[in-house]
Amino acid sequence: METETSTPNVGANLLRVHRAVTRAFDVAIGAGQQFAAYGWPDDNTREGYLNYVRSLISFLRGHHLGEDDLLFPYFRDKLPDVPYEQLGREHHALEALLVKLEGNLAGEEPPGSTQSLAELLGGLQAARGLWHPHIRLEEEHLSAEILGPLLPAEEHVRLGRASAEHSQAHAGPDYLVVPFFLYNLEQGDRAALVRIMPPIVTQELVPHVWLDKWASMKPFLLG
Repeated sequence: METETSTPNVGANLLRVHRAVTRAFDVAIGAGQQFAAYGWPDDNTREGYLNYVRSLISFLRGHHLGEDDLLFPYFRDKLPDVPYEQLGREHHALEALLVKLEGNLAGEEPPGSTQSLAELLGGLQAARGLWHPHIRLEEEHLSAEILGPLLPAEEHVRLGRASAEHSQAHAGPDYLVVPFFLYNLEQGDRAALVRIMPPIVTQELVPHVWLDKWASMKPFLLG
């Protein structure tokens, strides 16, 4: 398994994204089951949970668009045996579930009510069921070990930044999605990302300017 490293590697960044999303699915489902069984402890927790799920939906959509629009076309001639069409179909299947999840959050039932929470949990569980076999297939063909020697270091940096910018352009709001991503990662993986992110984001916006907007998610994030 790829560990945090100072050597730029697009495959390592993909693995970090997968780790963050995997944790987010587990946390969203586990916490949601607790709230369904015992109710919301307070309004702030309810707001934080719903923002956490909204961030998961938006972040995952941005990630998949970055792969479909940028990464997969880039690697198609370099790694022709990767099952790009299958991975793309799986993205579409997951997107259909994300749209349903958004409907649960915006439906006639108030978000977080007993009925809407049950529907939300069903959608999250269905999406997680597709997610795990999808990332296993992707990591088999686009691992850090495969991608590392394929490109020079400067191209890993360029492609990684372009992919992150593309994904971010299709996910938001930044004040929720950026801290959601960073704090669904263990410290080693988080530090590797912080090294390549603009300092104003990690040193000013996330911990200070945006803090009041994402602080309600803290119970569901890593410290």
